[in-house]
Amino acid sequence: MSKIRAQALTEWAKQAYHGSAYHSFQAVVKGLTQEEAEWKPPIGYAGFPWADGSIVKIIFHTGADKLVQLSTALGESSLDWQAMENQFRAMHGDLQAALAIAREGHEAVLDALESLSDDDLDVERPVYGGERKTLYALFQMLIEHDFYHAGQIAYVRGLYKVNQR
Repeated sequence: MSKIRAQALTEWAKQAYHGSAYHSFQAVVKGLTQEEAEWKPPIGYAGFPWADGSIVKIIFHTGADKLVQLSTALGESSLDWQAMENQFRAMHGDLQAALAIAREGHEAVLDALESLSDDDLDVERPVYGGERKTLYALFQMLIEHDFYHAGQIAYVRGLYKVNQR
């Protein structure tokens, strides 16, 4: 069984999470303090209802989404957003908890890709929210999610710095 596409996705996931020195998730959270992570933009945030614009919530979302999506697509759907919120709060709901969940999500993506062949990637599976996607499309979304939120974190960090003057 070929694993060329699965291996390419694995390498792409590594780049998105920690491989790129400038645009990876790990690059933008480097040196982040608890105060900076909890800061909320003074103009507010109009995204998801659970989000408040803080970096800590963005980091939590980035990791938790991977775990929820993989549970839905490859597991028994045992993890949902409520379970992840409960886990986050039980871990004190702080920067370290968010980073641990982000790391867990990244490792879960790599573990899942390790077990898949290229043929497996063409199989449609359920995703959280009721849709169906091929596993390739699901992993592509999860990987792009790291880059997207890395940019968002960098932007919020910039706002934080301006507001500390």
